[in-house]
Amino acid sequence: MQIKKFEARSMKEALELVKTQLGPDAVILSAKEVTKGFGLGGEKSIEITAAYSENVLQHKKYVESKLPEHLKEKFSKAPARTQKETMQKSIESRLKLMQAEETRKKPVIPVTMTQRRYADIDNEDTVPAPVETSIKYNPTPKLTQQAQATFNNLEVDQLKSEIDQLKNLLGQFKQMPQGFVQAHPGAEHGVNYNLSSHYTALTRKGLLPEVAAEILTQAQTQLTPDKQNNKAVVEAYIARFILKTVPVAQENFEQFHLFMGPSGSGKTSTMIKYASDLVLNHKKRVALISTDTIKIGADEQMKIFAQILNLPFIAIRSEADWFKILPYLNQVDHVLVDFASLNLKAADELRYIKKMMPPTTESVRTHLVLSAMSKDADLLEVHRRYQALNVSDVVFTSLDEASMHGNIYNFVQKTGAPLFGFGIGSRTPEDFERATAERVLDLILNITGTRTESGINL
Repeated sequence: MQIKKFEARSMKEALELVKTQLGPDAVILSAKEVTKGFGLGGEKSIEITAAYSENVLQHKKYVESKLPEHLKEKFSKAPARTQKETMQKSIESRLKLMQAEETRKKPVIPVTMTQRRYADIDNEDTVPAPVETSIKYNPTPKLTQQAQATFNNLEVDQLKSEIDQLKNLLGQFKQMPQGFVQAHPGAEHGVNYNLSSHYTALTRKGLLPEVAAEILTQAQTQLTPDKQNNKAVVEAYIARFILKTVPVAQENFEQFHLFMGPSGSGKTSTMIKYASDLVLNHKKRVALISTDTIKIGADEQMKIFAQILNLPFIAIRSEADWFKILPYLNQVDHVLVDFASLNLKAADELRYIKKMMPPTTESVRTHLVLSAMSKDADLLEVHRRYQALNVSDVVFTSLDEASMHGNIYNFVQKTGAPLFGFGIGSRTPEDFERATAERVLDLILNITGTRTESGINL
């Protein structure tokens, strides 16, 4: 058995190439979608690996060579079963011609006893030509025992040769890695072939394989096979599914808003943007508080913005400071509290955060600020650590810097944490926005383009 690969724009074209070039007995070993693209246009393509018998291929070429020109194309486009039947008939016809030729070369001439007595008994070579002969030819002669035995031996030898080649081929496959023969994308997660292209598209957007598969396996139960082949219908289903499964924090009226997160997440700048939004767009009375006693100069930036917005600013250095200022905070609508940027890898960091929290459990909302530039595993691990602080919702920053935003959807699907807002640039307060399911869908599928700091859609 020989192995050959074919690449075409569709599965139908690839299978047609296999049948045309390798004959009707070719065996498909694997089929996969090539992500690099086909040709100069960059279109996707299908790659098929097929095994074939050299004897069958030679026989097919022999049959094609004997056909008239107007029948060759018809034969090549015929179904595999029709080609096999035509090739089998060719074998039978060839054997019959061989038998007929053998019979014509050695005709049987019966001699009557009357004719025999005129012959010279002592010299067999002088038998005169018979007066009457009866030469009978069978228009459809049967195979002689010798011809039949020869034909059977040829078939047996051919089968033995092909079996040996298959054994050798299987032995080679056992030595290859298990992933050598690949199924279509998503098959290992239960996604059928009709939706495999959508699975690839979603994973390229940053969705985890199991998250993308969850969307498409649900589509398989809701859409008929005909609708699954309709790209627009499937894309509309995916959009509706994402919109329904994105948890968003409801409008809140809590007085205390605590901003926490790991280092580099943009926590402090996000709090300042939110304060500006409350003051300028919603006409709220806001107070800013910093509890960060670890980072040197952490209060300076906040003091500057507090002066620009004409807001009260307070630095908390111990738990006792809270009791001194709590009576004065009743005069404002919202109190925004900034905490030190910690990854909470050590137990003393968690104790420090708890010690600096306001001594009240009423009207408190804790925002976990994360960067959209972070990996899925890192986001989930940070959320697990901060769960001890009763995180209420999540704010994602650096949306303008991230090239893909599938990790946002992965995060909410894995944790169930609702989204509170997004930081999309460095401007204040324009680059802070409240989270919506529609915005998440736009970020993943890039429907309207990604907004940059200048506000231009790409």
